Amino acid sequence: MEPDFVRQSDTVPPSIFRIVRPDSGICTVMSRVEVTTTPNGRPLSAHGILADISVPAMLARAEAAQRQRDQAIFDSVRAFTSTTHTFPFTKFSEKWLDLVGLPESELLQDPARPFLRGEGAPWSARIGGMYASNHASYLLPDLRLANGDTVRYRLLVAPLLNDAGQIESWTHFIGPIQLRIRPTGRLLLGLEQSLEAGHIRAARALLDWSMADLSGASGVSLSTIRRLEGCIASVSVANRNQVVGALRNAGIVFSLMGGATIAVSKGRQIAG
Repeated sequence: MEPDFVRQSDTVPPSIFRIVRPDSGICTVMSRVEVTTTPNGRPLSAHGILADISVPAMLARAEAAQRQRDQAIFDSVRAFTSTTHTFPFTKFSEKWLDLVGLPESELLQDPARPFLRGEGAPWSARIGGMYASNHASYLLPDLRLANGDTVRYRLLVAPLLNDAGQIESWTHFIGPIQLRIRPTGRLLLGLEQSLEAGHIRAARALLDWSMADLSGASGVSLSTIRRLEGCIASVSVANRNQVVGALRNAGIVFSLMGGATIAVSKGRQIAG
């Protein structure tokens, strides 16, 4: 039986924004929702927080609490997410170093050292191919862990694009293959930026929306919706994000079906 994996909501990713208080004062708040799911991904419960982080000390406490939650997940199931802004690598996350038990200096010389010998192209070439792609991709290597065990892992990489369509960074999910992934935060955004025109058409059909309906819900022009559903790359990243956000808010769920294949479904919208 797969372990329950507590992740944030697919519908309300963490965000920071400013609000106006009743006394007309302005404060900065952080919104976060977490969802507990069954092993097959069915939501069981949800809870959310809205924290005032106007004071730097409050922000520091919120970030510390998030680090504690992430560490608890890592300690429990040996899975984590991380982000890198450069490839070839100039550093590795502390959790990766802890997982494989190798010094960073050795990994910088050979990033594939924890990977057991596989068939086909060398792991180093496969890793390079992942980062050269503008789409989400994955590997399923057998890793030699720090405790001496050999475990099949999923290494999912999703590039995050800026408004100009250039890669700003890469976000990773790294975990044993039996774990279900509920993408959130930067990983969710990167995966959504890998959607194709067919995903958008399928999502609109599930909602029984016309192109005009999607235009109205997203604030994107009808002509842009038409172009997006023909060739998603012809539309700016900002407009793509608006359209996907509108679909998600209407109850569309984009989920992973093994590897980096993105499935489209209609689920219950989970309120914070």
